[in-house]
Amino acid sequence: METITVNVPGFTIPYSTRKLASSLTLNEFQARVQDSVRAGDNVKLEAPTGGGKTLTLLLNNSGRSELNGFAALYPNNTLLRNQMATIISILTQYFNAKQVYTSNYCGDTDSDCVEPLRIYELDPDTFEGAWAGERFVALLALSGRYIPSITGTPKREILAGLARTIYKYHRRGGAYTVVFSTPDAFLLVYTGAYRDFEGVGKTLHNILLAIARGNRPESLEEVLRNTGVLARATVDETIAFAQRILDLPLFIDEFHLYGVYELNALYGLLKLYKQVSGNSVILSSATPAEELVEELGNLTGGFREIRAVISSGEGFPVRGDTQITIIGVDTRRKGLPAYYEAGEHLLQLIEEKRISITPSSGRSLVILERLWMVTRLARKLHEWGLSVECIASIYPREACSKGAPIIVGSEAATQGVNLGRVVLGAFTGTSSEDVIQRLGRIGRKGVSSKVYLAAPSYTLEKVPSNNTLDYYGLVKLVSQLYPDYPKRKRDVSRILPDRYHESRRKLGYTLGIASLARVSGMKNLLSKIDLDPGEARTLLGEIMGPPETLTRTILFRRTGFNARVYIVDNGEERDASIGIVARNFRVHGVRGDGTIVISLERSRSRITIVAGNDPSLLRGRFIDLVTLLDITDGYIKLGEEAVIEPSQIHDRILVYVGDLGEKLSEYLSMTGEGGEILAPGGSRYSAIFI
Repeated sequence: METITVNVPGFTIPYSTRKLASSLTLNEFQARVQDSVRAGDNVKLEAPTGGGKTLTLLLNNSGRSELNGFAALYPNNTLLRNQMATIISILTQYFNAKQVYTSNYCGDTDSDCVEPLRIYELDPDTFEGAWAGERFVALLALSGRYIPSITGTPKREILAGLARTIYKYHRRGGAYTVVFSTPDAFLLVYTGAYRDFEGVGKTLHNILLAIARGNRPESLEEVLRNTGVLARATVDETIAFAQRILDLPLFIDEFHLYGVYELNALYGLLKLYKQVSGNSVILSSATPAEELVEELGNLTGGFREIRAVISSGEGFPVRGDTQITIIGVDTRRKGLPAYYEAGEHLLQLIEEKRISITPSSGRSLVILERLWMVTRLARKLHEWGLSVECIASIYPREACSKGAPIIVGSEAATQGVNLGRVVLGAFTGTSSEDVIQRLGRIGRKGVSSKVYLAAPSYTLEKVPSNNTLDYYGLVKLVSQLYPDYPKRKRDVSRILPDRYHESRRKLGYTLGIASLARVSGMKNLLSKIDLDPGEARTLLGEIMGPPETLTRTILFRRTGFNARVYIVDNGEERDASIGIVARNFRVHGVRGDGTIVISLERSRSRITIVAGNDPSLLRGRFIDLVTLLDITDGYIKLGEEAVIEPSQIHDRILVYVGDLGEKLSEYLSMTGEGGEILAPGGSRYSAIFI
């Protein structure tokens, strides 16, 4: 195998002359961000992973009498909870903060549970200046996953109670507030529409009906009143929560990780937010993603660019010296398949002990492209007597132990997760953005490190003869070695008609405008709704299913429906999407309650919808999956033998029915991003999971 070694000297980010706490000096880009937030600027922030971007969340201490702080948006809950933990670590380390309140909704044994509200009291001897007006810091996890469901108590009332708690502490001495959320949850709460899925769907349906009939915007007030969902008596506390707790600058972290569906939700939110708020919006990422910056800048009036200056001198330590060995892999194919081949070859090199991933100190990190690879390598290392931590949605728990020196993970291990002192890495990637993020996990805080990168051998000619590069030179090299093929570009949703994405953005914005106008009394907002009667009629005709189906048009997308999975290897049960199961593991069957029985062996199981009735009249429509099966008298076939009946599906999702050709139908079935519909007479259609 051909290898090329590249050295990246360690670097720092120079410190500013400004302190946030007596033992915490801001680096130069953090000081510039703080000035921009105080000036109300919109910012596009680019800094290396580990450079301190998360500290931005503590930089809006302007000293105003209302709440200071940030609302931070994340593409997934994994990143949300990790960044919340990072802020807690900063507070306890530099501000000597002590927890004085917790919402106390989590049980003692649920390690995956996150308390929706924690409040910390700061040590006044640790800070001065603007922070002198803040005695407490409140951290709120605003996510449907973490706000509990309590019988007889709507989630909006739980949120209102949490808001009252924050203000109780604020009156006692100032409560700097950081809200951690996903864009969809933030939109629903910010506009007062947050209650339950069925309620949101009903509201959307009635709004579309009114617009389709040609009702004037001001008449929508009556339509919303008649839904009963947004009656003033039930939303006063919710809107008070939104207007006071969420009146904060937006920090949109790792925005390059957003897929097409997530970007649609973010688009609607930003468009609304900038019309009703004068607060800053900050885009934060370690990768440029320039086309996204341009598109989102059209909504916000543009962004001031702040790029971290890196130095070899004294300053905030970002990375230590890194030796990168690029392994050229001879592949049978070119293009994207070649990078998947490189990933399998890397796994083989580790299994054959041609690459050592055992760190002499600290930890090592191996990132693999498929879940089955995580399982196989974890078991192999366990057989060798090595201790392994696994970071993935499904993995062999009997072979893995938390905190072990060797980490084996999937993409989940790279999404902002703090892995500690990682000094050795081995991975590849199918996009340059993936690889840049993975490199950012290694050698942080000035620690020297070594990395093995696998790439198709035909790309090595792009490696410069000078084998010493600075960080930005490394980013340029990675962009040449690996495809510009991030998640948002490879998302199967790009197959859908462009008008659907445009309509989906407008739906989220319309719901926000209508709801905010109703509960705040700002009726002038209704004139800004940009859905015309023709679009509304088209959407009503194209989307089929119960009320909550419309909610799925504005919330995040999944890789198919979630199901209970039983793993025969160790007798465990957990939830997983059907798409993840189908493209990774062997399926043995389905129990009567819908639980899918699997083993963690490498396999692919095609997802096929077997229809008893001709589905041709449903082409070009978005339809609830269970409704589709009911109309067509169909069922889902997973692999060769496992059958899932409509009554066994407990998670409602939308699918798009199309006539996409045999190759694309097969691709959807094999990747778990949809299914092939087999109709009577041998006709074939496709169903894309929404």
